[in-house]
Amino acid sequence: MVRILHTADIHLRPDAEERHAALETVLSQADAADVDLVTIGGDLFDSDVASEQLRDSLRELFSDRSYPILTIPGNHDVDAFRRNLFFGESFTPATETPFGQFVIHDTRVTALPYTPQATDELLVGLRDREPFDGPEALLLHCSLEAPVRGGVGDEGEQRYFPVTTEELAELDFDYYLAGHYHTQHRTELSNGGTFVYPGTPASVTRKETGRRTAVLIDADAAQNVQLQTLDSFHYDTLDLRVIPGKEERVLEEIQSRVGIWNERNVAPEIRVDGFTEMDETAFRDALTAVSGDVPVENSTRTVEHIISHPLFEAVQRRLEERETLHAVQERDDYDVEHFQDDVWEETLAIFANLAAEGKLT
Repeated sequence: MVRILHTADIHLRPDAEERHAALETVLSQADAADVDLVTIGGDLFDSDVASEQLRDSLRELFSDRSYPILTIPGNHDVDAFRRNLFFGESFTPATETPFGQFVIHDTRVTALPYTPQATDELLVGLRDREPFDGPEALLLHCSLEAPVRGGVGDEGEQRYFPVTTEELAELDFDYYLAGHYHTQHRTELSNGGTFVYPGTPASVTRKETGRRTAVLIDADAAQNVQLQTLDSFHYDTLDLRVIPGKEERVLEEIQSRVGIWNERNVAPEIRVDGFTEMDETAFRDALTAVSGDVPVENSTRTVEHIISHPLFEAVQRRLEERETLHAVQERDDYDVEHFQDDVWEETLAIFANLAAEGKLT
């Protein structure tokens, strides 16, 4: 049985050393896992120019590996492999159109170079491919129909090679090893196959937060499709809201997260909003003490901004009135249900006003 490590969307360029380091991390993980094949689902390079600039430095990295490295062009580097350029003896760019096929031990990988559209002719050709007695994987660069959190980096809403899960299921592959979306994503298709985006091995934009992953395909394992965490560069963000009187909880959570970040290759940021019983300057100083060198966007305000609001004061008066009525339990005119209805109506009015002002979150 074959073992494959899959990555995609590395977006190499000369001025992004962290991406080159992430590629080295992926290959080191492949070494440690004793894989039979590494696949790259497109956009190895950020541009065709970058591929030319980096070719010499990659030759050593892509040579003398115990496994082949199979890549397809993506929309960013679609022209990078059109000329017969040498990137290393272990490196194979799959440029045959409409697709090429590679057999590794008992598994066949169908490699689909980037194309803008999933035409009927192409889908029929993939579906009617030559039969194969063993597991099959499809390597492609595409926009899956389902939205994926994190999107496609800086490419906006552009959808390259849009394809549906049902169209893919009809092709009847066991594994669909994809690239283009920059966030890890896995879904099981109706034919029993598994579709997976590994996400970028190093964050390319601020939207790509959290530790990065590669995908390990191991036909012999009980969980034969696994997301493997990478020790590579990534962005991370911590968003917290302060509740008056609970400031210490927020400060403790920040201190804990900063301790974790200090052990990782990460560019973090913290955003804090809400209201605090502490003096604003004192709370700012406390944030600075626990956050260290991590940038903090502090939008908190003292709770006085709430309790001095006329609507809040009105509710407070009603609550105080309720306490007074509770103290005089023998009064004939004390109607608990009517009083609760009044308070409920006033509370709804407060929230309605906040919503109308766009302040209800």
